[in-house]
Amino acid sequence: MKAMRRLAWLWVVLLAGAGLAGANSIDKILTYKSVGGVEASPDGRWVAFTAAAADLDENAMNSDVWVIELQTGRSYQLTRGAKRDNDPKWSPDGRRLAFLSDRGGKVNLWLISPDGGEAEAATKFEKMSVASYEWLPDGSGFVFTAADPATPEEEKRKKDKNDPILVDKEFKFARLYQFKLGDKEPAKLTKEDYHVASFDVSPDGKWVAFSAQPTPKVPDFTRSDVKVLELSTGTVRSVVARAGQDTAPRFSPDGQWLAFVSSFGRNDWTGNSNLWVVKPDGSGLRNLSELFDESVGGFGGGGHRWSVDGQWIYFTAGQGVSDRLFRIQVASGRSEAVTDHDRMKVCHDYDFGPKGSVLLALSDPHTPAEVYRLDANAGLRKLTSVNASFENTAPTTELLRYRSPDGFDLEGLVVKPRNYEKGKRYPLLVIVHGGPAGVFNYAFTPRRGAYPVHAFAEQGYVIFLPNPRGSGNYGEKFRQANFKDWGYGDYRDIMQGVDELIQQGVADPERMGEMGWSYGGYMTSWIVTQTDRFKAVSMGAGLSNLISMYGVTDIPEFSEAYFGGPPWQDMQG
Repeated sequence: MKAMRRLAWLWVVLLAGAGLAGANSIDKILTYKSVGGVEASPDGRWVAFTAAAADLDENAMNSDVWVIELQTGRSYQLTRGAKRDNDPKWSPDGRRLAFLSDRGGKVNLWLISPDGGEAEAATKFEKMSVASYEWLPDGSGFVFTAADPATPEEEKRKKDKNDPILVDKEFKFARLYQFKLGDKEPAKLTKEDYHVASFDVSPDGKWVAFSAQPTPKVPDFTRSDVKVLELSTGTVRSVVARAGQDTAPRFSPDGQWLAFVSSFGRNDWTGNSNLWVVKPDGSGLRNLSELFDESVGGFGGGGHRWSVDGQWIYFTAGQGVSDRLFRIQVASGRSEAVTDHDRMKVCHDYDFGPKGSVLLALSDPHTPAEVYRLDANAGLRKLTSVNASFENTAPTTELLRYRSPDGFDLEGLVVKPRNYEKGKRYPLLVIVHGGPAGVFNYAFTPRRGAYPVHAFAEQGYVIFLPNPRGSGNYGEKFRQANFKDWGYGDYRDIMQGVDELIQQGVADPERMGEMGWSYGGYMTSWIVTQTDRFKAVSMGAGLSNLISMYGVTDIPEFSEAYFGGPPWQDMQG
């Protein structure tokens, strides 16, 4: 956090030659709260959500739980402190709210009343941290995941400072546990050595569906399978076992189906992930979203929910610069956008509210993130004001559309100072996103990673945020268009956007800078070998040598997905 702040200040000092003041100072930007974790109570009275902001004293992101009382419209902060309180979930009777917190050291489950008061620890684990959890349907306790705690031998080695890291050895597997309120210790449910990535408890409380991968290593997400566990016996059986990613299973309301995200047997990192359904006995396997040309739930999938009647499955997905809420009909596979209200916005999270309403965390470039209620008749209504201090402070963001000579429709965001004067040329900063399957979307984002975009605009810069070929949110073909082509087509896409802004009279060709993080850093190092048009550049966490990266990274499979194999197989690729 402090490193990002220093980098942001460095850019402003080097390029602007002055410190910051006003509505978009760096200190102000770091107080912006990202909103998520939207969770409606079963009785429809309350909505819980989380708001997270930077804590410079702790050098960390701090999050707190907030609550909305729907009948009165009152919203208020429920938890406070310097630690992270997140992932709120209502008890089945709606009387208590559970959440995860690292107050006290390890991450444990805590309980609090929506009316306020002191939170109480539901679990008091001293050697392991809860990673994810679900209430048991009868409210008697939880099913949760936690990584293996350190063994006595490992603790002794650490105490003796004899603690080398053994690569690909001594994995800490995430396992399933069951914990009953009032107990001191949980019951371990999965004892085999595989890593539980996600899970769901059946509506009748008899089964747990989960996805498991061979190890916690990042590349093994492409080798995950779906299993079910019977809580009464501990018996585990396979439901979907095949190559590729099969993850995030969720039971239908009647418990007869599982919806999950799958890469359809592919081990690559670049293709679409689809929404599938299957019965818990493994029959009826079907791809619902085969005709939907984008990854369901984004990279890694998840976040899908069954409708109350089990006829639809809701999910979020990128669509150009927007991230929207969609639903797909289980019987037909027909998909549709739920509302036009998010057409040029970003849906950060959602849940179902009372009387058929939908609760949404939304933002757009000029409107900070808040929680809204969408009703069929009443339309969209804002419920919170946690980012009120950011209202009417944003610079102007416009969408630039242009077409590449080889036929790709391209987009990028152009951020202009609030006092922008048409006809005047401005110094231009180009920021390249990471990924390369990242995307610059229409979220309210004062800080894009390490870069304080709103602060740059306040200092009189125009900022160009291109989505060149290889970016996400534009379908599988576009996402794979930079295969064996990093630095060629994507570079031309970026520079064509720059030329468009110069031709429009927006950018001053004599005053341009460029920066990027990760893959954006790679493009920065590439750009300086191709042109001298930029007066200054900054490479952040960049990949300056793809061959050495393959040898030292923990995700060499990522490089193989983009370049067709290890570098020694095709040194020119």
